[in-house]
Amino acid sequence: MEDSNNRKKSKLTLIPIKLAKEMVDAYNVQRRLPAAKERSKILGKKVEEPRSVWVSKEAILELLEINKADGVRFYYAIADDYPDSRLKNPDLKLAHTLVMVATKSKNPEDPTMENSVDCLNIPKKGEATDKSDGKIGPIIMPISSSNAGLPADDLNMCPPPFPEEGTLL
Repeated sequence: MEDSNNRKKSKLTLIPIKLAKEMVDAYNVQRRLPAAKERSKILGKKVEEPRSVWVSKEAILELLEINKADGVRFYYAIADDYPDSRLKNPDLKLAHTLVMVATKSKNPEDPTMENSVDCLNIPKKGEATDKSDGKIGPIIMPISSSNAGLPADDLNMCPPPFPEEGTLL
């Protein structure tokens, strides 16, 4: 779709900064703070829940290129020790995180959430999962030394910022 100046019409839905801040504040009150309280109780020490995850443009573009994908789906997840994968940062045990998965649309001319499928190449039981390049299928994140594929603490999970260090929502 093009506009009157022959530019491709944006697929972005922009919202006012005020609304974005209200949405983030609601998440903090309704989800993040209760999760931090529960996680603190479970771990027996006071912990903060991450409030965001940062992924570089290069990582996103590499994910899309590796999978010949046209989208990305983010799954909510929990950082923890899993079989064959140990957290590198024990302070993130049971913290919220994301798993980023490339998607490919059934209709490449109109990639949408509804017509996109995950580009998952999940190995069958007993198949080798690591490749010489250190990546496992299309799930992206830096892989832990075990090559287990769920290095939830390798994403840059961001704690609440200090006001003098920049502005976040």
